[in-house]
Amino acid sequence: HMADIGTDNFEQEFTLSLMESEEDTLESIEISLQRIEDGEYGRCEECGGVIPKLRLNVIPFTSFCVKCAEAMERG
Repeated sequence: HMADIGTDNFEQEFTLSLMESEEDTLESIEISLQRIEDGEYGRCEECGGVIPKLRLNVIPFTSFCVKCAEAMERG
């Protein structure tokens, strides 16, 4: 049935999207672990400023301060 095919396609696309997002998160975690080893964890990759602990508590694998992350999202 056509509706079933559409539902199946949607579910496949949704699953692929989730997998891609998970891969991006894992890559960010691996980069953060390397930054810990290099003594660079907690410093923004863009501006070099300190990433606030509150932000690191929420997103421990972030490499950017809020200001730089927002600027990157905008453009």
